[in-house]
Amino acid sequence: MIKKLAISSIVSIALLSQAANAQTKVGNAGVITGTAAVASQYVSKGLDSNRDKPSASLVGEFSSNTDIQLILGAGLFYSTQNKPVTIGTGYSYELDYNIGLRKSFDKLTFDLGYLALTYPQTKRHMNVSTDAYYAKAVIAPTKDTSLSVYYELDTTGGYRPGADPNQIRGEYYYELGFSHNFGPASFNASRGDLKDTISFYKLGLSKEFIGLNFTADYIVNDKKRPIPFDNPGDKDDTHIVVGASKSF
Repeated sequence: MIKKLAISSIVSIALLSQAANAQTKVGNAGVITGTAAVASQYVSKGLDSNRDKPSASLVGEFSSNTDIQLILGAGLFYSTQNKPVTIGTGYSYELDYNIGLRKSFDKLTFDLGYLALTYPQTKRHMNVSTDAYYAKAVIAPTKDTSLSVYYELDTTGGYRPGADPNQIRGEYYYELGFSHNFGPASFNASRGDLKDTISFYKLGLSKEFIGLNFTADYIVNDKKRPIPFDNPGDKDDTHIVVGASKSF
């Protein structure tokens, strides 16, 4: 029996604090950052997560005014994946949450926390939702350059693509990232890997203009095995994703 396959991710929320350029103060308690975005596709962990259709998202994060910051995040994504649901029902959005701690040491920042990825229109027992622990480290040698490491551990031990209990995949996910602002635009590159499931490479450019952040990403994935409920199955994909976002 297939347990589940967590294709989507709250990684975008966990990375939000490095991307947002606007903040709203909450008294002396802390600040809220948020981003609304639209994109030609919703690609998460290297896989299309909205059936090759345009998508929209809204993510937000609260960070406390303390030495070790309390982080509370949430994200809403328009997402209709090829996953099993009960007959006559379906779902059209993904709702994610995370709670964690953040500590900065000069040019180095650490995050540790817990996240939940859910599809409220489905029932929990359908095994569509998932939970995980996450850890992240970012080092910024200069104000224009940063390196990041992200790690995610599925709290329920991944998924089983068949009856064999030894065929466990997706227990963890990691992503290595690099970004540099070279003036006219910012360049970013990353490599991600979902254990025994898929790995991908991404190259991207972003540019802020008239108060919006415009992005263009080139993504190539390598599906290590056929993936349940994926379309087009065991075929590797190349994605070109363009989008625009507004921080507030």
